[in-house]
Amino acid sequence: MTRYARQFRRIARKLGRLELTATSMAELDPDPRALMEDCGPTRFLDFYGDEGLRTAFERYGFFDAVRRRGWEGLDIQVRADDERHTLIIEGRHELHPEPTHLVELVVRRDRLVPDPACELSRPFDVLTVDWLTLRNPAARFTPERPRLPGQDAPGLGLGEQVLELLYRVVDRLRLDGLLTVGEHFHNAVLYRRELAYFDPKAAGTCIALEDALLARERLTLPQASWAIDWGFVSEGGETLRWRGEAQLRAMAPELVRYMKSTRRRRAAAEEAARHSLAFDRGGFEARWAAELDVLEGRAPVPDDT
Repeated sequence: MTRYARQFRRIARKLGRLELTATSMAELDPDPRALMEDCGPTRFLDFYGDEGLRTAFERYGFFDAVRRRGWEGLDIQVRADDERHTLIIEGRHELHPEPTHLVELVVRRDRLVPDPACELSRPFDVLTVDWLTLRNPAARFTPERPRLPGQDAPGLGLGEQVLELLYRVVDRLRLDGLLTVGEHFHNAVLYRRELAYFDPKAAGTCIALEDALLARERLTLPQASWAIDWGFVSEGGETLRWRGEAQLRAMAPELVRYMKSTRRRRAAAEEAARHSLAFDRGGFEARWAAELDVLEGRAPVPDDT
């Protein structure tokens, strides 16, 4: 449960279907011939209208939080491609007067089909997050908040709010859960506070990495993520390559019980104990020192990242 859970649930109860599905006149094509064509979905996830999305972002305080970071003129764009729906939020800042991407979210309705060994009786309808970016190009990386793998700008610092907003979407659409895959180690660790690994073996691997890098080697989370990304973590003589696995926030009671079961926790602990991970500290520290100006914001991020 995030710290926004109770507040956002109260707000959700006051938001009606008509408000959330509302569409502005700007979305209507003045050409009557367009009405004869199959133009595809016009609402985000076939439910939220453009005005409905703006209402939600204002009521939940998300837009105010973005404005406090210096961004104004916030604009929402929605598009659909096959089953995937994309939501983009752009804004302007005194340092970035042209419209600038701040948020990009790519989601789809999906089916989670459990392996028969899970002893779950049915498939589950979930909202899958294929891509989420929260960026603040007006901020700078610092020694306290260095660049992370995959970042071209610092984050907005609003990940917890966005996660709770996604929970409200899952609840509103009466789905069974929220699913995503951590693109990098740090993503998976941060998600794991709220979204457990569906596969206990994948959970065990992540636990083993946390134990080895964060606890034993005493790396920070950014350092641990870069250590894996740069290839300084190995097992059995082979470089460990990060591979994200499904992480889930279950909503359906049957799925919640399975995810919280003692059997799953035991299987994850057993898998973690099987791993024997090695860390090349000398190689890592040399690379970290060479990259430090970029990581801590004293030099620009290379264009090819």
